[in-house]
Amino acid sequence: MNCIRTITLLALCVAISACDSPDTTLASGGITLKDNIVTLHVDGTPDAQIDANGALVIGDKAVTVTPSQHGLLMLYFQNVSDVHQTGLAMGKIGAGMGMKAINDSLDGKSKSEKDKDAEAGGQRLKTLGIKMCQDQANITDIQDQLGAQLPAFKPYAKIATKHLSDCDKD
Repeated sequence: MNCIRTITLLALCVAISACDSPDTTLASGGITLKDNIVTLHVDGTPDAQIDANGALVIGDKAVTVTPSQHGLLMLYFQNVSDVHQTGLAMGKIGAGMGMKAINDSLDGKSKSEKDKDAEAGGQRLKTLGIKMCQDQANITDIQDQLGAQLPAFKPYAKIATKHLSDCDKD
């Protein structure tokens, strides 16, 4: 019984730490979200930062943008934030599936009942995975638009994120 409590406590700790984690990393570290700031990292250029209000700072200097560019920067931030939120939701589902599997085993549920539960959780994860992939594809599209419209953003428009066509492969 102590083993079950230990496993349960470990699962809860993992779930809680996932909820409190403010960090998200995309594109092999090219895009990060921390403390409500998206930071873009490109070798040979100063980091660019975008806040939730769509303000762009490159190398500690605020960049003046048009209303259209400002809107795109806000969308960029929102899509990175959406990837983060979706990742948290996926972590919670995964932890819940693990707890359910442990409880189902202890309760003596049949294999078909366990499989049904696992399939339902897997479907929810797949749905969220598709949403995350769409958000990443949106980031790429917005990045391309910003690179075309805003010369200061051009070096950051080359950060490789997923294209929607790659989602089907994953």
